Amino acid sequence: MSQLDQPMSARRQLRLAIVGELRTKIQGVTIVSPGDWPTPPEKLPALLVNVPTEQKSSINRGMPEFTTTASVVVQGQVTAITAEEVQDRIEDLAYRVENAILMGYWIVRMVQQFVTVQTDIECTADGGKHLAGFRMTIAAEMFEAFDPTAEPSPESPWPPADPTLAPFENAKIHLDTATPFDPTGTYPNPPFPDAVLPAPRTSGPDGRDEGALDIQLPQ
Repeated sequence: MSQLDQPMSARRQLRLAIVGELRTKIQGVTIVSPGDWPTPPEKLPALLVNVPTEQKSSINRGMPEFTTTASVVVQGQVTAITAEEVQDRIEDLAYRVENAILMGYWIVRMVQQFVTVQTDIECTADGGKHLAGFRMTIAAEMFEAFDPTAEPSPESPWPPADPTLAPFENAKIHLDTATPFDPTGTYPNPPFPDAVLPAPRTSGPDGRDEGALDIQLPQ
């Protein structure tokens, strides 16, 4: 079982998470996995995703636990009228792919580290059009364990939807310093009640703001 305890191999988890992230973040592009058929011109631009190799390195004796390094290959293909345009398009597509993968919520959760990212770009001319492609190979390191006593997890959609984050609407910053302080004063509703020393006191905090900011967002 992999780090996120899904009933599938870590390499498949990673591939499905990457395909899901690319389909969510990159619009107007054909995205297939593994992409074993030639992509017709009308389907371009296109992305092909596969995980052709992986290596498991044991991290202990006894129960099988591994550092699994999977090589994810993403191939991009675009076409354009001019050489300059096709160069710009393929570089832009590679940039968007890299950002979608390296900032994907479920991808980052399951990967211990991205060991290497290698991108090879090639541009060619074919008749009246220019073609360009890239091959991006990402080596991703993950934890993987196989426990013979564990019950397999139930099947569930993978990857799940990204968690919904509450909007950041305001921030309040209060400063109640250790010194200077009021040795005898008592102040109602202090910003940090657990930190206030009872009077009479020989040091702060004393329960009053020496400074405060109230920031309302968005601005």
